[in-house]
Parts: sequence; C-alpha cells; structure tokens
Amino acid sequence: MFLIPFAGAIVSFLLFLSHWLETYQVRGKQYNKNRNPSYVSLSNLVKFNTNLLYDYSSALLFLIVSLVQFHMTAEFANSFSLFPYLFGFHIPLLLLIGPLCYLYFEKMSNGSIDKVPFIHLVPSILSIGFILLLRATNGNDIMNLGQSKFWGQSSEKWIFLLLGLGVVSIFFYTSQILFLFVKWRIQSKEDLKTSFPPFLRLIVYTTSITFLFLIAQIFYMEVFLLACSGLFLLLIYIFLQRTNRFEMIPNFETETSVARYKESRTKGIDIQHVIKRLDYLMNIEHLYTNEELTLQTLASRLDLDSHQLSEILNHNLGIGFRNYINEFRLETAAKLLKENPGMTIIRIIYASGFNSKSAFHTLFQKKYGVTPQVYRKNFL
Repeated sequence: MFLIPFAGAIVSFLLFLSHWLETYQVRGKQYNKNRNPSYVSLSNLVKFNTNLLYDYSSALLFLIVSLVQFHMTAEFANSFSLFPYLFGFHIPLLLLIGPLCYLYFEKMSNGSIDKVPFIHLVPSILSIGFILLLRATNGNDIMNLGQSKFWGQSSEKWIFLLLGLGVVSIFFYTSQILFLFVKWRIQSKEDLKTSFPPFLRLIVYTTSITFLFLIAQIFYMEVFLLACSGLFLLLIYIFLQRTNRFEMIPNFETETSVARYKESRTKGIDIQHVIKRLDYLMNIEHLYTNEELTLQTLASRLDLDSHQLSEILNHNLGIGFRNYINEFRLETAAKLLKENPGMTIIRIIYASGFNSKSAFHTLFQKKYGVTPQVYRKNFL
C-alpha cells in the first residue's frame, strides 16, 4: 500500500525540480536585465526580491505535496519508530497547500501577490508549535499516541482535527479559485472560451480527491488507497503534459489575464487622491522627464499595481499611459522651444523626456500641426 504514495512523492518531486529550474532560469534572466542601470530603478530591484514566494509558488506547491506523500509512506511503513521527531511534520505542510494553490493561480493569471498576504501562512506556522507540544520523543510514544492527553482530549484526536483543518483549508482555497473563475466566465464568456471546460474538470477532480482524503481520515480509512491512487494519476498526467510541453489548460494564462484585466481593480481606492498624487508627480517632480519611465514604475510610486493605474488612467482620465506621459513631454518641449531660443532641438527632445528624435517629431507635428522648427519661428 505504501508504494502508491511513495511513487506519487517521486513524481511530485520531479515536478518540483522542473518548476524550480524553470523559475530559477527566468529570474536569472530578469536579474541580469535589472542589473543594467539604464533599465531599472531601485524600486524594481526591491520588487524583484520580494516576489520570491510568488515566483516559486508552483515549485513550492509540488515540493510540499511530495513531502506530504513521503510522510504517508513513512507512516504506512512504520518508519516513525526510528524517527519519532518527524511524526506529524506533514500537518503544517498540508496547511500551506491551499494558500500556495491560490498564489500559483494568481501567478498564472497575472494577478498580484497582495491577493494572498502572509497572514494566510499563519495557520501553518501556529500548527508547528502545536505539533511540537504533541511531539513524540520515541517510538513507543507514537504507538501510544491515543493514550496521551492534551486539554482533556487524546493527542490522536488533536492530530485528526489538524489534518481535517488542513483538508478544509484546501477546500476553502480551491472554492475561492473556482468562484473567481466562474465569475470571470459569467462576466466575459468569450474570454474564457477554451480554458474554462478543462479548468473546471481539473478543479472538480482535485476537489474529489481532497474529499476522499477527508473521508478516509475521519470516517473510513479504506478509502485512503483510492485517494492516493487518484492523486498519483493526477500527478502523472501533469508530469506527462509538462514533459511533452503540452498546455494542461489551453490558453489559460492568456484568457485569464484578459478576464482579470477587464475586472475592476480600483474598488476601495481613493481615485481622486491618486489623481492628485499623479498631478504632483508630473507637475512638481516632473517624473515624465525620465526616459525610462514605465507604467509599472509610476504605479509603484503611487502604491498601486500596473493594472490599477492603467484602469484609473483609461476610465477616469480617458487616456492611456503612453499618451498621458507624452502630453506632458510635448507641452514641456513646446515651452522650451518658445522660452529658450538658444537651446538646440536635440537638447529639448531629451530634456522633455523623449529618447527618440523620430517619435518626438511625429508626435509634435501631430499635436501642433507644424514641425518644431516652424513652431519656434512663430514665437521669435
């Protein structure tokens, strides 16, 4: 019986290695890019480092699933009589599976790390202390776990309670993912046309396996083998899809990103305050003169994510980010042309924030109807 969770643990560990190596390579490329001082600011470097959990969420998820199954294997093989201190270590890990699933979903759909704050890790951290209180010090303690008492209840009951809490936690997070996905589907049917059916099947199958584990743990232990087999088949399927470079859910990242982008992200944000801060950054700090200014950089100055800022610019100011910045740059260039006749046009171009002469001339003539040279002559 222990061979099935053992095989599942091996497959999970291989998936962990695959996701970890892929993420490591991607982050390495991003880091090398960020080391270029002409490309990135300090805020982007900080953001790069703080997204560690977010970026490695898939790798951590498969690692934890692997460790939980190794614990199952050891339990079936009665190995904890040799390593009593390791008994129960799967419970804190089990409580991490739900938050990591949600974080992985956020990552795949281009969400924000703020959607799963670190407070979601608290149950897992607290359970570590609880397990230490119930820990066995030798093999006999494990065999007699049901006879030891804690707060009037046997230690075995507390273990079962924590295991049940871990499974309920997985139910909770997967239901949140399903609710969000169904909401997007209702709001924009075309956006999730190809990814919705396979995603729904995956969620239903995963939830069924989780339910079987809950039944096995609380009511009928004979179902445990069926649950382990179901989990093993799921992991094999994911592994084969990844090995053959097939999309398990076609167009998932693309379609969910579109659906997420269309959903309002500005609820609870004082938009007028944001607009005032934008005005300050543009008119007082002249942030637009930075040639490398990006939507993400400006959003970080406003304590927003890029999607929120984009929505505010488009819906509240009726203008996209690039046009918004170029308006300030063009007005500055026009002012310099009028007030500084001795300043060369090339200096004016860079002083106003443009990094392309051709783009400047095209945009300037489109806005003012004449070339910069003619515009200056009109004020001499």
